[in-house]
Amino acid sequence: MLFEGENKKYKVDYHGQMSRFSGAKENYAEGTEIEISYSFISTDTDYIFYVDGQEVNAEWNDKKGYIIRFNMPAHDIEVYCIEKNSKAN
Repeated sequence: MLFEGENKKYKVDYHGQMSRFSGAKENYAEGTEIEISYSFISTDTDYIFYVDGQEVNAEWNDKKGYIIRFNMPAHDIEVYCIEKNSKAN
């Protein structure tokens, strides 16, 4: 039951990677400003981040790793990272 002024929460599917995102939660209220970081970094690897089906440009932070920021839409979303070996032929 929602009370007046309370926003419905929507689910985030991390494709099994939730533990790799610091600050990640399973659900957020619509409109919430979200900041999560990804510090599971390997050498010779490129990282591509997706939020709600769209590729996002993550900001690099020397202490936290990649920072991903977005506002939670009014529906369930996916957040995940694709790792590609940058030395692969």
